[in-house]
Amino acid sequence: MLEYTPEPLLVLRLRGSQAEMGAQHGAMLTELGGWQETRDFYASMPAALLAMGVPQPVRGAARRIFAATGDFNARRLHRARKRHFPEYLARTEAMLEAAGEPRRVARSFAAMDVLQNTVGTLGRYGLLHSTGLHVAAVPACTSVAVWGDASSDGQMRHARNFDFPGAGVWDKAPSVVFCDPDDGLRYGFVSTRGADTPGVTAFNEAGLSLTAHTRFHRDVRYDGVGVIDFGHELIRRCRTLADVRRVAAEFRTASTWGFLVSSASEQQALVLETTSAGVAFTEASRSAQHLATANRYQDPGLAVGEVTSSDTFVVDSNARFRRADSVVARNHGQVSGEDLQALLSDTADPDAPDPEAEDRLVGNCISNAMTVKSVVLEPQSGSVRMGIGPAPTGIGRWVDVPHSWDGPTGRVSAPADAAGSLAESSLTDEARRAAVFHYTTATRRHLGGESPQRVRDALERAVQAAPTEPNLRFIAAMFAVAGGELGVADTHLQAATAREHGVFRRAQQLLWHGRVLAANGRRDEARSRWRELQELPERDGLEPLRRSAKKESRRPMSRLRLRTVIPDIFLFDGTIPGA
Repeated sequence: MLEYTPEPLLVLRLRGSQAEMGAQHGAMLTELGGWQETRDFYASMPAALLAMGVPQPVRGAARRIFAATGDFNARRLHRARKRHFPEYLARTEAMLEAAGEPRRVARSFAAMDVLQNTVGTLGRYGLLHSTGLHVAAVPACTSVAVWGDASSDGQMRHARNFDFPGAGVWDKAPSVVFCDPDDGLRYGFVSTRGADTPGVTAFNEAGLSLTAHTRFHRDVRYDGVGVIDFGHELIRRCRTLADVRRVAAEFRTASTWGFLVSSASEQQALVLETTSAGVAFTEASRSAQHLATANRYQDPGLAVGEVTSSDTFVVDSNARFRRADSVVARNHGQVSGEDLQALLSDTADPDAPDPEAEDRLVGNCISNAMTVKSVVLEPQSGSVRMGIGPAPTGIGRWVDVPHSWDGPTGRVSAPADAAGSLAESSLTDEARRAAVFHYTTATRRHLGGESPQRVRDALERAVQAAPTEPNLRFIAAMFAVAGGELGVADTHLQAATAREHGVFRRAQQLLWHGRVLAANGRRDEARSRWRELQELPERDGLEPLRRSAKKESRRPMSRLRLRTVIPDIFLFDGTIPGA
């Protein structure tokens, strides 16, 4: 069922200057191995992801163009890093040198800044929808912090899914790294073997935790601070949320980010959001003792310039935010670590009338094929809970990693046993787990540039394992349409619309089922599908679907035009360029 088996969890302890810690890290990587895939992944990821948003016949050429452009912009960010944080650059270069790699590899770790800035620039000039790239950007991280009366024992807990298009890489070699720097607070971070990324999912000895999230905005630049170094500064220097506000204001980030930052000592949290023009902060309401974030701006001022890569992205991010934000209410104000583990494996769609139905496995949900790290940080207990296994990591077994700053540098004995049983909402049924893993395999094949048939093979196996899952049916239909197999697409869409009653997802399915029926000469049936779409209640994202249905009821698309569909395998969408 799986095409890879994760390595055992690696726990490391580093000490000294930033350069010394980098050299220690690199020496251990050389000794242990298993990190070269990470190096190769970062170098190719932005171009591969962006190229997914263009038609299949020109995808290879587009990937080469994006790779060249991305390398140019990575060089610009690298030069800026030399100016802003030479000590952090020295750390990365020392790690690479100790591992026998050329220093130029350091540029590739700016991959997410490059990707987000590309999307932001395209959005600034109104090019996303006209180029088809609006399906290429797929952020899906979700975080929530709970404390005080919202926590089962009053402790601060900070949970996050790191959703990143690195399944088969990031989840294959999990690591936790503890750092004891000569200058600053002791801190730790959750990563993968070969990725020295202290500012993405991090915690420190003062009880501060932070998790980074993609945002898209018009205001981007290439002479600002990268996300890894920005988060690194916060976690190394800040004891309080007031410190976070002060340090964050010192810099201008190159790209557009959101951080959930929690403080166990203060029993409070905030969302810090950045663009190249400045920072903004959002705190929990006066009566709340929890705070959540996903991938859309929460500050009203920054939201004005936000770039949304597609209507489906908006629906998906909003749904994940609402599900995370409601975790306290659903658990009657007593959220435990196990409850947060369950949240990170959650497959419910809050937009559906049956959000927690057993056959809902993907789409508009917190668990995702890109979930390569699931973490619950518990600073007062001095531990990091981690989901260990292949993506989505939240559905695997969990281990508890104690904070470990003291002791000799090198490898720390990792916990051998799971911290407890799987949470009740985890996918324990074998057929459902098989469906999720087959779908994850399909996403990896698609991102890796494998043939559409290879992608379809994995999707069809996912459908066989979960035949009533509506979003799996829909994306299988999109690939069937691209392959010219409208009869197969009709079968999938019949099953999807018979099952789905969430308004936005049903509207998608009705639009596409009408398209397939019309292209097959069944115009009356197509119009019936499109009339039903028009009659659905109002929801975000419906108006463009309604306009398309109205237009195509007069002039349907041909079979040839339908074959130009660009399937979005991560967000369960399909786009016709220029439509």
